[in-house]
Amino acid sequence: MEIYPLYHSGFFLALPHHYLLFDDYQGELPQLDPEIPLYVFVSHSHADHYRRDIVAVTSYYRHRTFLGSGIPDPVFLPVQPGDVLTLDDLTVTALPSTDEGVAFLVEVEGKTIFHAGDLHLWYWDDDTAEERRDMERRYHAALEPLRGRAIDAAFLVLDSRQAEVDALGGIAYFNSLTRTKAIFPMHAGGDTATMEARIPKLPRHDNIFFPWRHRVYEL
Repeated sequence: MEIYPLYHSGFFLALPHHYLLFDDYQGELPQLDPEIPLYVFVSHSHADHYRRDIVAVTSYYRHRTFLGSGIPDPVFLPVQPGDVLTLDDLTVTALPSTDEGVAFLVEVEGKTIFHAGDLHLWYWDDDTAEERRDMERRYHAALEPLRGRAIDAAFLVLDSRQAEVDALGGIAYFNSLTRTKAIFPMHAGGDTATMEARIPKLPRHDNIFFPWRHRVYEL
């Protein structure tokens, strides 16, 4: 499996018989085999996760399926939290978000892939104690179906706008809950310096990949 980081939360995954595109809103897509089916996932309609010209942008690929939550385009198959969809030989499970839309768990070609969208521990400095407890409860509840799961690649939020200890909490919990081979932090925009400084401070970071360092990763 090849992983092409695009920008922010966008990733293109190439498997032998399937291509997957998650939350692309900037960046140039790789042009691989145009006959291999492409599955386009959009977690929600925020402008940093969804480009309105996504149908045109992906037109190089001849066999496309679009899935999204709250996307106002009839070409998209609507997805809601709790949905489990079988598309050809893919299984797609939609988990709830702590912000908007859904997170995606995709099982295909013997691989299990998780893209969080905006599912994260969104702690902010001005939160009350009750707001923080509610956010933690919702985040843990959303991820509970993944407890103990073996996951090949996970794409998780690490946001530089949060205080450092708060920003690291989401990935740290996910890494303790699941058996994930490779985690790609996302949602950093162009602030890679802050991410570089924070990632080594995670309780476990041996399975963390820095998506901005290379054009493609082989797993």
